Amino acid sequence: MGCGRNSFESSSRHYRRRHEGCICEVVETILELQNHSSYDDDDTCGTSCFLEPLGGINNKPHKNRADTRVFMLLTEDGSPFKVMFCDKEYGWYKTPFFRVEDVFGDCCATLRAIAPTSDAYEPIPAIDGESLDPSSMIDLCHFKKTETCVTVDLSRFAGIQCVADVNLNLKKK
Repeated sequence: MGCGRNSFESSSRHYRRRHEGCICEVVETILELQNHSSYDDDDTCGTSCFLEPLGGINNKPHKNRADTRVFMLLTEDGSPFKVMFCDKEYGWYKTPFFRVEDVFGDCCATLRAIAPTSDAYEPIPAIDGESLDPSSMIDLCHFKKTETCVTVDLSRFAGIQCVADVNLNLKKK
């Protein structure tokens, strides 16, 4: 059916998809957790996207309650899906990190690009290349929202990896 909105209303809390895949289910669960809905499954994997409440993935304490579960989508060949975003101070970058904003239609989502940053909140250029540099990921714990959003068909991805729970100071729905 694709990403059309003609059969379902927006907001994942109000519908169930006919052809739900695991990536769709995970992203829908992340959206529900971000919106403070409950998920009653007992999950024991420490980096699972199903962990609740937000803040459970990263062992570092948060001064403010997390409002975003940052994740990466993986393509068929295992490489991270990336989008371009523009930082007004520093220019153009690519990022593989996202926050789900909405799930709709038959397995589609609106994702906000999330910028990995240094302590000074400057985007990290090492993430910008065609492949991720593992050494640049070691101390990755700072993120900031961007104004870039992308609509994706979640059924086109082979995997999802949750990275961190962070507070981006977003307004709650």
